[in-house]
Amino acid sequence: LLQSSIFIGVFIAFLLFLHRACLRLDINSVVIIAAVAVACSPACRYYKPELFSVLLFCWTAFIFFYVKTTRRKHFFYLYPLLFVFWVNLHGAFVVGLIFLAMVFIGELMNRIFFPRESFTYKELGHLGVAIILCLVATLLNPYGVNYLLSTYEGITSDIYAEVNKKYILAYASLWPYLKIRGFEYFSISLTALITTLMFLSLLILFIYDFTRKRTVDFALLITSTALFWKGMETARATYFFIILFFFIFFYLLVYRLKWSHFINKATFFSLLIFVFFMASVSYLNFRLTTDNKWFGQGIDNFAPVKEVEFLNKYKMNGRVFNDYVIGGYLMWNLYPEYKVFIDPRCSPYVRKVMPDYMEFTTKAVSSEDIRRFREKYPFDIVMLHYRQMALIFDFLKAEGDEWRLLYFEKNAAILIHKSLLPIIQTEAGNVNLGPLRFKNVKNPEILMNVFNFYVYLDPRAGRYIYDIFEKNISDSYKFKPQILAAMDIEIKNKEKALENKKMWIAP
Repeated sequence: LLQSSIFIGVFIAFLLFLHRACLRLDINSVVIIAAVAVACSPACRYYKPELFSVLLFCWTAFIFFYVKTTRRKHFFYLYPLLFVFWVNLHGAFVVGLIFLAMVFIGELMNRIFFPRESFTYKELGHLGVAIILCLVATLLNPYGVNYLLSTYEGITSDIYAEVNKKYILAYASLWPYLKIRGFEYFSISLTALITTLMFLSLLILFIYDFTRKRTVDFALLITSTALFWKGMETARATYFFIILFFFIFFYLLVYRLKWSHFINKATFFSLLIFVFFMASVSYLNFRLTTDNKWFGQGIDNFAPVKEVEFLNKYKMNGRVFNDYVIGGYLMWNLYPEYKVFIDPRCSPYVRKVMPDYMEFTTKAVSSEDIRRFREKYPFDIVMLHYRQMALIFDFLKAEGDEWRLLYFEKNAAILIHKSLLPIIQTEAGNVNLGPLRFKNVKNPEILMNVFNFYVYLDPRAGRYIYDIFEKNISDSYKFKPQILAAMDIEIKNKEKALENKKMWIAP
């Protein structure tokens, strides 16, 4: 509901701007909104605090363009109120401040070079005062100026940038994905392509505007160029330019180029693009993704809900080692009984813990590696998402039978050190771990992951998961035949290994 509400809030801003520009919500405007939605999808599909920045940046842009088209300068004073909320919801308020600084500089340049189509100095004064008030508003947070200083230190830190670029996909550059092809990169490649085409279309409009009138809107040129470059350099920042594109595109067409008639003539072309988007999204959901979930449905399938319920039910006095991705959920649902090892904020851990964690989890580790890591960061309980499947098995294969698999569900496994065995409640050790728990699961990724455990424990249980996969997973899922073939081979190899072991034991 929260995710949908935020997207509806963005849509309302778009709708109000279309109304202000005397445009209808027709196929031409719908296809631009669809392009924004598809391109934003990789960065905005997850349920996280950053969604607030999507909404608030959209309304920051809307207020600017509303004043730009109506000259109702007092609407600038909505900004401080907006930033009071933003600073307390997500750290990307910094981007909002940078955006306002860029439009102020751009509008000042417009005033100097092209005064006929710019804000007056009085209007610029109101914008400047509003920006100063926004800076004051950002101090209204639980940590005051220390929060701003720590945020600045984080985003300017070389260590922070290096760790993010090296290990975290959300900070990866989109430039390579303009050339990379492959089903696994379909969504992010589409984002890179759409984002680039958006910028090129704006560039063409800027050039045409300049050749026709010998003027250019510096505010729009500066903000679109800067945010496009940053979005292509950092995947998680793409939505800033993409959202801004909507307002700039229609502003240029309607207010500067007076091309409202052109929009009406583009209906057939827009319809073709819309069909392409629908086909792409449908293909992605039915052929390539793992659960055919639309518009945020089934989001609990990606959080370790039952795994956390298990820890909360059977209290164990131990320290937890968890992976980066699920840390936020654990912090929310396990505190104060358990404290997390790491979480996706990254910056609180960036100087030492994060590099150590990444070095430990991105390679095959030996028993000695685990022992040394545990000496530095003592822990007795391990909860790892199946993204760390290889590391889970490295723990289970450690010498001396140090680690035991206590529980696993759809998303994560819980392991405990043997030192905790004497204090575990009897009920915790007798919890049902049978494959029948997954008979109604229709997510191939979940079934693939739990299969790895069951075939490791008993090939007969692995065959049961094989049968569930064959029955529950739609034949439209592209990778179904290959996965079933791989499962069958793994089961047979495990059965053969057990037979050989029996033959050696028999004499």
